[in-house]
Amino acid sequence: MSNDTHAEHPAFSAHWWEQHYQAHPTGHVSPGPQLVAELADLPPGAALDAGCGTGADAVWLASRGWQVTAVDASSTAVDRAEQLAAQQEPAVAQRITWLTADLTSWEPAQRYDLVTSQYVHPDLPFGQFVARLAAAVAPAGTLLIVGHDHADTHSAAHAPQAASIGLDAVVGSLPDAQWEVVVAESRSREVHHESKQLTIHDLVVRAHRTSSP
Repeated sequence: MSNDTHAEHPAFSAHWWEQHYQAHPTGHVSPGPQLVAELADLPPGAALDAGCGTGADAVWLASRGWQVTAVDASSTAVDRAEQLAAQQEPAVAQRITWLTADLTSWEPAQRYDLVTSQYVHPDLPFGQFVARLAAAVAPAGTLLIVGHDHADTHSAAHAPQAASIGLDAVVGSLPDAQWEVVVAESRSREVHHESKQLTIHDLVVRAHRTSSP
C-alpha cells in the first residue's frame, strides 16, 4: 500500500480505516494462526476482539463458545464481519456483539476474560494502546497482542507508515505487579502472496493478569 492511498486523512485514523476497507473488498475468512496457537486450549468466557476487521477471529472464538464483543473503527469492516457470522451456525452468530467504534477513545462497559488484538495499528503510541487494552482485562484474564515485528519488511513495505511493533512497547505497558508475561517473542511463518512464498514475522505477546489495577 502506498503512502498516498489516503493522503487527505492521517494514517490509521478511523476515517483512514474506513476508506481502506472500502477500497479492499476482500478480507480474511480464517482466524489468525497465532490466535489459534495461543488460545485453542483456553476455556471460553467473555472476550473482546479489539480491531476485529472482517470478523474471522471473532467467529473462531464464538465457534469455541466465547461470548465475543467485536469492535472495529470501520463500519464497512463490521458489516462484512456480520455477513461472515451469518454464514455460520446460528449459535455462533448469537454469541457475537458487533460494534463500530474508535478503539483509541471507546470505553468498554465491562472487563473481559480475554482481550485480543491482532495487527491493529492505532492512531496513538502503541504503548498507550496496549495500556487501554490491558485495562479491559478482568482479574485472572488473558491479554493477547499480535503484530508485525520490526523484522517484517514485507508488511513495512506495504504500510502507509511504520506498522510494526516492538516487545518493549507491549511488555513495558504491563506492570510486573499486575501481569505475568507468558509469551513474548517473534515468530516467522510462510504465506502465499501474489504467486510468491513470503516469510512474515509476527510479534506475539500473551500475558495473564495476576491482580487488579
